[in-house]
Amino acid sequence: MKIRNKSLAIILSVFLISGCSSRGEQESTSDLTAFRTTVGTFCTAIAETDQRINSVDTSAEGFETQIINDLNSLNTSFSEFAAVDFPEEYDYLEHLADEASEYMAQAVAGYTKVYSDNTLTPDLMQAEFDNASEQYNNAFKRIKVIMTFLNGETSEDANVSAQDSGTLTSTEESGQ
Repeated sequence: MKIRNKSLAIILSVFLISGCSSRGEQESTSDLTAFRTTVGTFCTAIAETDQRINSVDTSAEGFETQIINDLNSLNTSFSEFAAVDFPEEYDYLEHLADEASEYMAQAVAGYTKVYSDNTLTPDLMQAEFDNASEQYNNAFKRIKVIMTFLNGETSEDANVSAQDSGTLTSTEESGQ
């Protein structure tokens, strides 16, 4: 079972092409420069981890351990990114990083169960895998929205409400 899907590839491409690069403008403070460096480091880490996860030979013995280790690495990257104090002009995005971290933690727990719990029936395994995949996609969706706004663009996946002081919310009814 591969974790990768087409939307993940698209999201990572957006990160590497536009989300992690600067807007070409001179940053006026060292805080902004440090923040941009942190964002770039985060994007590089998740892209590298994604590449490792998706290059695992699932027919090899012990592949589950490698996938779980890489997922834990991904979870750590998301957790560290959520702990970053966003600069004031990007404060409205910070809660999305927190949500992304929470979703990734849930995804990793689900995938870990799939790859380590030998008592799961095939139906339960598939249900757990599907749930973990949904959480994984929710995490990356929030990161994509963050990267879009950091590039000075707007996202179709979120709206900014002036009455909520710029708080971003999902455009989906379920809040995902």
